[in-house]
Amino acid sequence: MASATTKNVEQNDESQEIDNILKGEESLLTREQEVERVIAAFKLNPYEILELDMTNPSSITDSVIRKAYRQKSLLIHPDKLSHPRGVEAFDLLKKSEGFLLDPEKRKGLDETIKDARMLTLRRLNLPDSTPDDHEKISQLNPTFQFRVALKTKEIIIEEEARKMTMIAEGTEAKRHEDAITKGKEKTREERVTDWRSFQKGETSGKKKKKQKLQVLG
Repeated sequence: MASATTKNVEQNDESQEIDNILKGEESLLTREQEVERVIAAFKLNPYEILELDMTNPSSITDSVIRKAYRQKSLLIHPDKLSHPRGVEAFDLLKKSEGFLLDPEKRKGLDETIKDARMLTLRRLNLPDSTPDDHEKISQLNPTFQFRVALKTKEIIIEEEARKMTMIAEGTEAKRHEDAITKGKEKTREERVTDWRSFQKGETSGKKKKKQKLQVLG
């Protein structure tokens, strides 16, 4: 009887050990998947990196942001997970939290998201004031959140492209302006050189005349 009891205990211990191993593997898989998700997220949208529902950004409080960061940072903390890009993912989470907790930085992004939401609703032939729990919205596939996130990404990319164009045009204009300035400076230097050469030649001529007159006299 004692031997049967011991056997049952051993079997239970073995079963528990297997469960722990499976849970550990599942936890590791979850952590690695989270790292990959963060790395794959759109880098210019902190809401996406922290996996926050951005359909109504004004409803996302600082405490919600901090909670999301804490949960995800603990999940993929470099001290707990050995992953080639773990540190990079962790840094992205930290920067995203910092961005969203800064009212000035967050303001522009929130306005972009609101525009994206409005454009998404109009594309669905729905009024701008349509609530998120509207029947048509709740039945969407892909989801309304996905559509707003996608439109937000499109707007941000367009804005960044416009900025890059302006910077490139500004750089080209500056280069052109510098070239004109250098050209003017070169022309001025040439004029000064010519004038000095002329003065030197005139002075030399006067000296020769003077010397010639002295000889004749």
